[in-house]
Amino acid sequence: MQIDILTIFPRFFDEFLQHGMVRVARKQGQVEIGITDLRAFSEDRHRTVDDRPYGGGPGMLLKPEPVFRALDLLGLKPGETPPEGTVPLLMCPRGRQLGQGDLETFAGAQRLVILCGRYEGYDERIVEAYPWQRVSLGDYVLSGGEVPAMAILEGAIRLMPGVLGDGESVLRDSFNEWPGADGLDHAGWTRPPEYRGRGVPEVLRSGDHGAIEEWRRRDSLRQASDREITGREILRDE
Repeated sequence: MQIDILTIFPRFFDEFLQHGMVRVARKQGQVEIGITDLRAFSEDRHRTVDDRPYGGGPGMLLKPEPVFRALDLLGLKPGETPPEGTVPLLMCPRGRQLGQGDLETFAGAQRLVILCGRYEGYDERIVEAYPWQRVSLGDYVLSGGEVPAMAILEGAIRLMPGVLGDGESVLRDSFNEWPGADGLDHAGWTRPPEYRGRGVPEVLRSGDHGAIEEWRRRDSLRQASDREITGREILRDE
């Protein structure tokens, strides 16, 4: 897979690309990641990429010229269908909230092109000119699209075959439909069997795999129920 990220802060990704499953996938040759500095496509010596919105109002908008030029270089033309297998992604609060199903789709793509916004948003011509899939992490405000882009990389790359050492880890993730699951993963314990007066459920140490699987199924249901109750309480408080 090829992933191209367009940003005004290319150094933002330096450390991120050197760690975890992203590093593993790059080392194995399963993914190539290119970082495009939008300032390199600015028209002036100040490397300007933003300007005031017409009609007034707070904040600055990302200008169309640097973005269009950068996308030209990456083979995406305004008003045209992107090359086969290419998924253009726009990090945008107007977008659909990112879900596990989206990550599975992205993991199967040949190429992702991710545009990270900054400032107050994009000049609308950027939004209209390309067949973006608009993606949001949720109903809250971040300063830019770099963190959402990292979330997509982290979530999608780990789903690629061979990236995780244990393939069953992917099947049993929260929000995956493994047998017995209900959206959330069960709680887990590791060694030691007791620490500061807190122990491990006896069933998990019993060696009875049928009982363990049933316990985990029930705990998954409990986790989902607790999450729903907490969500309702938050809404009630608001």
